[in-house]
Amino acid sequence: MFELLDRQALGELTDAALIDAVEHRTRAEAVEAAGRLAVIAEIVARHCDDEDDASAHRTIDGWETATAAVSAACNLSRGAASAQMRIAQALRERLPKVAAVFARGDISAKVVSTITWRTQLVTDDDALALIDTALAGAATTYGALTATKAEQAIDVWVEKFDPAAVRKTRTAARERDIHFGDPDDPNGTVSIWGRLLATDAALIKNLLNTMTRGVCDNDPRTIGQRRSDALGAIGAGADHLTCQCGTPDCEATGIDPRSRAVVIHLLAEVLPESATSAHSDEEAQTPAGPAQLPRDPRIHGRPDPSDYPADRTPAVSGSPAVILGGGVVPVPLLAELIATGATVKHVTHPEDLTAQPHYRPSTKLATFVQMRDLVCMFPGCGVAAHNCDLDHTTPWPAGATHPGNLGPKCRTHHLIKTFETGENGWADVQHPDGSHTWTAPTGHTYQTTPFSQILFPGRTSHTPSPPAKSTPTPTVDRHMRMPVRQRTRQQSRTQRINTERRLNAELDKPPPY
Repeated sequence: MFELLDRQALGELTDAALIDAVEHRTRAEAVEAAGRLAVIAEIVARHCDDEDDASAHRTIDGWETATAAVSAACNLSRGAASAQMRIAQALRERLPKVAAVFARGDISAKVVSTITWRTQLVTDDDALALIDTALAGAATTYGALTATKAEQAIDVWVEKFDPAAVRKTRTAARERDIHFGDPDDPNGTVSIWGRLLATDAALIKNLLNTMTRGVCDNDPRTIGQRRSDALGAIGAGADHLTCQCGTPDCEATGIDPRSRAVVIHLLAEVLPESATSAHSDEEAQTPAGPAQLPRDPRIHGRPDPSDYPADRTPAVSGSPAVILGGGVVPVPLLAELIATGATVKHVTHPEDLTAQPHYRPSTKLATFVQMRDLVCMFPGCGVAAHNCDLDHTTPWPAGATHPGNLGPKCRTHHLIKTFETGENGWADVQHPDGSHTWTAPTGHTYQTTPFSQILFPGRTSHTPSPPAKSTPTPTVDRHMRMPVRQRTRQQSRTQRINTERRLNAELDKPPPY
């Protein structure tokens, strides 16, 4: 089978053989995906089916425990793992005939995902059985449809047997939302789209237009660029747009509030510098000072079609920046932030961060750990470090407050590491290079590496943990102190489904006259 990965072997196949190989591999991919989801469904069942009421009300319930196991094993985020578990559970418990078609490789994982989502509101067992039978026969044709048409084809059967379960398009007001980011976005920019109430849209439009008129005529930006920057200024809490004309006498000039809201943490990289500056090798290793403010004038205004070569020539050189939580800031935009008022702070070297005699780390220590790791250090998790708890790998007070014993963990994985511990729990070992070795309750091990070392391979930091203290860790029933929910996960889910069904049913009623 692996000979098909050889380019030379592929080149020897006939056209017909290539098509045969594509068909075979597509079906095999579906079969493997079905088997994978069947295994995930069994993992969910073992953690959730016999769960008692006390466990179901804990923040780390059976579902969360299963999510951690699936997330680590599949290298998925917590949300992605939970979504896979929902699909697996639906195939096992709600749609066995669709699951059988999937297991034969007749439909794709994408089609199955759509089916499980569009049938999620069906609560009547008899209606669900009829829908399952109908979809098992029709779903083999859905792969050639667009996503919208596939949803419509599935909704036909849901509408026939359980009209209140159709995920209907509510009123436009109920659909309002704002979305940020698209996979095709270039680095340094993020697309925004969504739906607002008409009154809110008018307010924002008038405010943006007013702010764009507040700069002088020498501002190099286009009207569209000014509106875009004005929205960012609102996000920074400003009610005006800073002019970019560069003239000291301009009343609208000054420090840009958008840049003032940005803090740039400098690790071991040099700050941006002019691409035309001539430096010796020794000078190139010296970090640039705040007084050096190179800028790329071509990020504003319209491109000059007659000067295409100059538009391709970089005006600023250096290393890009990374936004905590995701996104890359290219060098020209980084230089613009620094030139217009962003704060630049050097991250403290780990050798200067000694063990601290208290539980809560200092600001310098917390900043170093967050910049070193950038994300939660649990396998598969991508929650930004500044949205995580700083956890003592060896619990305090036996473990010191020291960079070699601290790592960011999102609240969920912090609770798992704290409460799901011991012989049948998760174990976490932190190494001098900042990496972690996690051992799952099943004995499987997973390695996580500080994200800064992946983004900046030349940068390493040695942060060995200080000797452990002799203070023993108290042995108590940790579950007695675990946060609990007011409603179980299943109760909340049932309430959401019933609420959506009720709203759908209300739409079918004629309006009062």
